[in-house]
Amino acid sequence: MGALSFGACGTMGHEQTWTMNTTEMIPSAIGKVKVKGEKDGNTRVKVEVSHLAPPAAVFDQTSTYVVWLKPEAGTAQNVGVLAINKDLKGSLETQTAFKDFQVLVTAEMDPNVTSPSGRSVMNTSVVVPT
Repeated sequence: MGALSFGACGTMGHEQTWTMNTTEMIPSAIGKVKVKGEKDGNTRVKVEVSHLAPPAAVFDQTSTYVVWLKPEAGTAQNVGVLAINKDLKGSLETQTAFKDFQVLVTAEMDPNVTSPSGRSVMNTSVVVPT
């Protein structure tokens, strides 16, 4: 479970940050998930990573990192590719209706996969106060 960064309040308009857990495959990687309630009732989710090695350097035969949102009672949804630049940093921003969910980053062979491969590199759990 990720660590909640205090100083953020649960009301709309206040951003909260969760620290992502990393696997032994990438001990130097750092990941954060920032969430913020929007006026339309959705939640803005921004995943930011640094010191994340290219996918092929972590798992053989992989070419991309995919970000997944998995609701408490449901299946994981592919929300996009987490592109890593030459400085080993990357980010992805999306919106969701979920308020209680896990954020997963997996190494995949194809960016269009429909379920996580099990090659997880980072994860955290997010609960957005309502």
